[in-house]
Amino acid sequence: MALITITAFAIAVRQPNRPPAINDVSVSDDIAIASASPTKLAFTAHATDPDGDALSYFWEFGDGGTGSGAQEPHAYAVPGWYTAVLTVSDGKGGIATNDDRLLFIHVRSAPSDGTVPASPPSPSGCAVTCVGANGLAALTANRSAATVGSEIRFSGNASWAYVWSWNNASNVSRGGAYSVVTAAENASLFSFSYSWGDGTANTTGTALEVGETVHRFSSPGTYFVRLILSSGAFAKSAGYTVRVVSGAPLAQLKYPNIFAAATAREPDSLESAIDNDSAGGEVLQNVYETLIAVPSGIESVDSLVPRLATDLPSMANNGTSPDGKNYTFQLRTDVMFHDQTHMTATDVSSSFRRLLAIHPADGPSRILEGLMTNRISTFTNADCNPSVAGKQNCTIGDWANVTFPVRSAVPAYMSAALPPEPSWDTTALNVSTAWAVSNSTVEPTGNYTVVFHLLRSYSAFLPILASTVGSILSQACVGKNGSVRWGVPNSILARGADCGSGPFTLTTWSPNQAIVLTRFNQSWRGPAKAPAVHLLPVRDVVSREFLLLAGDVDTAAIDRDHQWDVMNADGTPKSPTLRIAKDRPAFDMSFFGYNQRINLTATPDPSTVLATFFADVHIRRTFTYAFDYSAFLVNVTHDAGLQPRGPIPLGLPGYNASIPLFPFDLARAATELNATPYWTSGFNLTLYYRAGSAYEEQGCRLLAQGLEALHAREGSPGVILVAVRSLDSAVYNRALHDGGLPLALLSWAPRFADPLDSVVPFLRTGSAYSTWIGYSNVTLDARIDAAASELNETTRLLEFLDLTARAVLDDVPYLWVFQATSFHVERAWVSGYYFNPMLRGLDYSQLSKA
Repeated sequence: MALITITAFAIAVRQPNRPPAINDVSVSDDIAIASASPTKLAFTAHATDPDGDALSYFWEFGDGGTGSGAQEPHAYAVPGWYTAVLTVSDGKGGIATNDDRLLFIHVRSAPSDGTVPASPPSPSGCAVTCVGANGLAALTANRSAATVGSEIRFSGNASWAYVWSWNNASNVSRGGAYSVVTAAENASLFSFSYSWGDGTANTTGTALEVGETVHRFSSPGTYFVRLILSSGAFAKSAGYTVRVVSGAPLAQLKYPNIFAAATAREPDSLESAIDNDSAGGEVLQNVYETLIAVPSGIESVDSLVPRLATDLPSMANNGTSPDGKNYTFQLRTDVMFHDQTHMTATDVSSSFRRLLAIHPADGPSRILEGLMTNRISTFTNADCNPSVAGKQNCTIGDWANVTFPVRSAVPAYMSAALPPEPSWDTTALNVSTAWAVSNSTVEPTGNYTVVFHLLRSYSAFLPILASTVGSILSQACVGKNGSVRWGVPNSILARGADCGSGPFTLTTWSPNQAIVLTRFNQSWRGPAKAPAVHLLPVRDVVSREFLLLAGDVDTAAIDRDHQWDVMNADGTPKSPTLRIAKDRPAFDMSFFGYNQRINLTATPDPSTVLATFFADVHIRRTFTYAFDYSAFLVNVTHDAGLQPRGPIPLGLPGYNASIPLFPFDLARAATELNATPYWTSGFNLTLYYRAGSAYEEQGCRLLAQGLEALHAREGSPGVILVAVRSLDSAVYNRALHDGGLPLALLSWAPRFADPLDSVVPFLRTGSAYSTWIGYSNVTLDARIDAAASELNETTRLLEFLDLTARAVLDDVPYLWVFQATSFHVERAWVSGYYFNPMLRGLDYSQLSKA
């Protein structure tokens, strides 16, 4: 029997190497400032290896800088948009990257780079215009992560500088001014040089040549793209990181704690007493609050709701007196201002007393001054008898006699602020007296009760208080920030001091770079959803598009002539990362005004028509029928408008849907012209537009084509020649205000949600537009005034329906061109957007991203 021996062998099986895992990666801040001594950010990572291998870390900070520790400091020297990439290796071929959790850092320039240069240039070095020392390079891309070989688009056209222009180059003693000029606006001003960081040649040229350019990266990596902007001695840089991978890059939410918006411009001022522009209003409505407001979250402006007040004053709750002259507000007791003081009636009264003391020359505050003080400020230190040699200061009696029917009509609360009545005719109306009278019109009658006194009933009083002019400020904060001066806006508030109670505090205003709003966690409404809001003024629409497409911002202002860059023909977004909300009626109106009393001494060129050319209603109707409304809406507004039926826009109470739309009808235009001598004689007319305004130019050209067709196609015996010429804005505005333009394409948007703010500017004698076009109808004036004082809402709306129909159809003082519609584009990760035509921009308290 054979013996079998079995020998056992130990076989070692080598396990495959397992890659490390990145558990956490972070940066201390996703916003940084580039300066001579920039602050270092702290980059931190934690990784583990399942095999217990020692790990090495390699950071790419996106600007060419690298690091090799689990914790690394890094400072950015060049402004731009950066991506930080971490690679962790176990030394055995196992690696991990944070491509699913990339770190994004926005580096801004020093705030001083965006401010106006302190002094003008030397005439010897600046013959006509020249680039100043301050400005910024701005580099954007339509994606920050891409697949190898894919096309990436870049733009430097938002780059800008302060450019000095002499008022008279042949006489520099007349001075000049700096203005912001972008590469998009002046393509020959700057030279561009893009370095790609991949060893390929730089791309160079002017803005016209390479303001927008493309590049493809041929291998994976992290690339630092740098733009150098130059103009003579002026040179600035900006950077952008592109992460290139072999497969499809992972979609990521950038800057999760910041809601960023790329806006078309920045505010002129943040002084609520004088602000009239939408850029400033957007900030004010998020930083300040009003006693009452248009409801949040809905489109309708038909009703108001209490905000800092507990109730909406009415006769039913005794908040409004029967004569409509006194309004009593009960205030919330739980409102804290950003300066940590609590709101009381004193803050409310001081806010409106401040407004009346400043009394700017235009805007809703001027209406309030008229309602509450009979514009007493216009009598202070004024000459009430200029026919007498020497200045004859106005007296209290002058003001009382001119603005009240009888002296006994001066209310008791005002009389209490004045000396005894027998002395009024001999007492000069100085600032201190006028200020005391103004103060008497707003009275705190308890810690949380305030009463407003009007000199006449005014049905739009509450809508005015709901606008940003009704912002409530902390009295203590105003006292610490410039206080109140008679007739002078607060320059500290204008440049960004914050005395509000709104859902956001104003943290930073870096001129021409960013306005930073920070969530106010002690808001009585509860904290807003977004921890911070960054408003970035970007003066080039393509650059705004790129920021949005790359996810660097969450929403961007996209002009309608660029809507097809982001939208398909059916209205859906071209990119699944975007969402579009559009075509809701906004309250912005555009219209031609017919000048019925042309000031022949103020026309830009010798007039070829009589001063009363447009005084004939048949001429006005001729022009109105000769305008191709559809062509304007399709080709000029890009289907972004509606044809109006009169001064009150669709969506505002008082809109008259029964007024027929004027058609483009050359036959009817010919009939109207045939009722005038100009059918036989013809006419020669020049229409003017502001240089650079495409919509004004195209509007004038469409009208000119229609009018000339009356001779060419409709057989008018007289030859009709209509020229179209551009004017510098300053020249155009001067001619307009002096009554020298025969016809002008103008724009208007109501400042408060009441039909009065659409009817009065257009139709009331003495308003700006009526004055510029020589229009007056005293019968309509009486009806407008009656509607203004009518307290029965149903009655006053019927009055508006009737008076607008009479004005539009009988008087034809304007050619109603278009009412704008909305166009909002945001990232699909945004929630909370709603449209309301009275919002200035967005209500950021409702917005979030995830």
